[in-house]
Amino acid sequence: MTTGPGPGFYADTTAPGRERYWNGEQWTEHYRSAAPPPPATFIAPSTPTPAHDSAGALVVVGYIMAVLIPLVGFILGIVAATRPSRATSKHGVWIIVVSVVVFILWLAIVVAGTGSQTSSGSSYPY
Repeated sequence: MTTGPGPGFYADTTAPGRERYWNGEQWTEHYRSAAPPPPATFIAPSTPTPAHDSAGALVVVGYIMAVLIPLVGFILGIVAATRPSRATSKHGVWIIVVSVVVFILWLAIVVAGTGSQTSSGSSYPY
């Protein structure tokens, strides 16, 4: 015994756009218009998101700020390191490292500059 489709309206192969009722055993004389196909939905083509471009800009600005203003570079490094993009986050760590190194160098220059002025006693006339 073969099991066929259950009772219901099915596409009539003899008349396009029409359905015929199958009672589970045989075709009946009941017909109806086929339901119109659902409207096609428009799917916009995929466009690249600008997030990738802004991530690249974040990295560039982060490195520049790490050298010019280490505190700002450090903060941008933290922001870049927490980005989900692996390429951006690995640069974030390096931006932080550059910021710390530049800060230490700037601090050493400032301390060395102020220390040389006050330590030389021979430059004072009295």
